[in-house]
Amino acid sequence: MMSNHPHFRVHAQHDDITWLREIEMCKVTGPDGYKYEPVWINTQDARARGLKNGDIVRIFNERGSVLGGVVVTERVMPRTISQDHGARCETITLGTGGLDRGGANNLICPSNTTSKNAVGEVTNGFLVNIEKVDVFELAKQFPEEFNRDYCPADGIRISARMAKED
Repeated sequence: MMSNHPHFRVHAQHDDITWLREIEMCKVTGPDGYKYEPVWINTQDARARGLKNGDIVRIFNERGSVLGGVVVTERVMPRTISQDHGARCETITLGTGGLDRGGANNLICPSNTTSKNAVGEVTNGFLVNIEKVDVFELAKQFPEEFNRDYCPADGIRISARMAKED
C-alpha cells in the first residue's frame, strides 16, 4: 500500500538543536547558556522563595544537590516540586553531599531497591529543599567543571570526559 504522505529526509548537523530541546518545558536555558532540567514549582512556593521562571535552583537534601531551571506552574501542588530524571550526570562535586549540574536527581533520592534480587528504584517522592543559586558564582568556585566541552544542542561532549595526555 503506497502512502500519499511526502517522504522527509533527516539531516542533522553538529549545531542543530534536537527537537526535545526546542520544546519550552523540556529544558530551561540558564543565564550561562546551559540547558538545565526543569524544576516545576507551585506559584505560591515560588513567590514565597522569590523564584521566577528561568531562575536556576539547587535541589538538596542530606544526600547531595542537583541543579535545575525553574518553571512556575499550578500543575504541581503547593509544597511540592517536580523534576524529571536528568538526561545525564554532570557531576560538579562527587560523593555524599555532592553537586550535579545535569539534573541526575537519582543522586539525591533514597537508595532503597525493590528487592535483594532485583535492583529497581522504589521511590516516587522524597524530601528536599530548594534555593536559588548564582551559576556565575558556582562557575568561579568550580571553573574546570563549568568549562567542560558543551553544546546546547545535545549537552556535554564526550571530549569533556576524556583524559588528556601530557
